[in-house]
Amino acid sequence: MDYDLALKTLGVAIPLGGIIYTWFATRQKDVDEALKTVSSRLDTGSKRMDQHDLEIQALQQTVASLPAKEDMHRLELTMSDIGGEIKAIAAHIGAQRDVMRRLETVVTRHEDHLLDKGKGK
Repeated sequence: MDYDLALKTLGVAIPLGGIIYTWFATRQKDVDEALKTVSSRLDTGSKRMDQHDLEIQALQQTVASLPAKEDMHRLELTMSDIGGEIKAIAAHIGAQRDVMRRLETVVTRHEDHLLDKGKGK
């Protein structure tokens, strides 16, 4: 009987050991796959964060090189001064244009007078 009990115990223990071994072996594979997935996602996230960091640095450099509020105000005042000077130049050129028209009229009269004298002879 002892032999029969040992055989029955082995008959139960061997499949039970196989179940336990299979459970641990598959569990380890599942954990390894999950860790690979998590590791892959972490690597992707790390690369994206590095890219974002580079973009933020580029934006900071761009913003640092932009003109300040005072610079823009000075530029606005300078442009206003230039506008005033252009108006003064335009007025001066208008006056010069009027003088040139009068001179052209005088020269035309002289030419006409000289041409008429030549025809009358």
